[in-house]
Amino acid sequence: MNLFDQLSEPTRNFLLRILLAVLALVIIWLMRRIITRLILSPLRRAAQGSSLQWDEYVLEAAVLPGRLLIFALGLYVGAQILALDLPARLFVENLIRSFVIIAIFLVVYRAVDLLTTTSTRLRRVTGVSVEDPLLPFVRTGIKIVIVAVLLVIVIGEWGYDVTGLIAGLGLGGLAISLAAQDTISNLFGFSAIVGDRPFLVGEFIKTADVEGTVEHVGLRSTRIRQNDQALVSIPNSKLASSAILNWSRLSKRWVNMTLRIEYHATRQQIEALLERLRSMLRERESVQQDSIVVFFTNFGEQAIEVLVRCYIMIPGWVEYSAEKERINLEIMRIIEDLGLTVAVPNRPIYIEGTPNIPNDTLSNEENTQP
Repeated sequence: MNLFDQLSEPTRNFLLRILLAVLALVIIWLMRRIITRLILSPLRRAAQGSSLQWDEYVLEAAVLPGRLLIFALGLYVGAQILALDLPARLFVENLIRSFVIIAIFLVVYRAVDLLTTTSTRLRRVTGVSVEDPLLPFVRTGIKIVIVAVLLVIVIGEWGYDVTGLIAGLGLGGLAISLAAQDTISNLFGFSAIVGDRPFLVGEFIKTADVEGTVEHVGLRSTRIRQNDQALVSIPNSKLASSAILNWSRLSKRWVNMTLRIEYHATRQQIEALLERLRSMLRERESVQQDSIVVFFTNFGEQAIEVLVRCYIMIPGWVEYSAEKERINLEIMRIIEDLGLTVAVPNRPIYIEGTPNIPNDTLSNEENTQP
């Protein structure tokens, strides 16, 4: 008689149940790939015939959680074979539910990794547009939320009160946020700059504090090279809340001037001046034709005022300045051809208490000085 036959009937039954449970776990573990393939293969075929772009990503994210669910199934089968008592059965049931919950959250967690790989994939799947530099922050923030919710749910499944934990995490988060207020505000400023894109590296901008070319946009600050070659670092929070003038994004530049012609000009000369100015601007390819404005607008205090406005379709400042110079020289040539004179601003100044001395008296006094 062997040792197994010498055991009592309850002991032999218990050992058999343990052996069957272990055998079931081993079989399910060895067959996990086959079971996973059997479960996911129909879904993969459905995804290939589907027009939805996100099916393949979800299936890829579901492979590991599927294996975890198979392991939970093995635990369930083993528990049923063993016919555990109430405390052990409750422990195994909590463990199985925890595995199921973790598997579900793993699907979401891995889907975040897959969907936020590139901004193009995220936009194609969800329709949400996020700049590539912001993707690591978005991905990390979503993952932190997922892990926090998972911990709360799993701890609650085991019968523990999570109210105190949540309150402690809230107080800890508040303390950290107060201690790192400047850092957090600069990070939000960075996200606003990258998300709204008021400027890019290499563009020339002007704010209330600085004017120059953007050289670097960092997590904390943005570096701008001024015209005098000084390098200025501005916190992102301050830059994001200020008005930004971006000169590099001009598609055209505005010419706005008022010609002041002396009053000895005749009506015929002014009419000829207006007509020749309009013709000159119409003949220039760089001028936007529907933006030309040339009018005799006002009888000024000391001159006749002619308004000249137009858009020059040259965004670069150097090229625009050269073109405006050519236009100004052409305007001077037209004025000279018509025999007109540009009025020089002058204003008489009278000093109170100074006697009016005749000019001839001043001349005589100058002649008598040694």
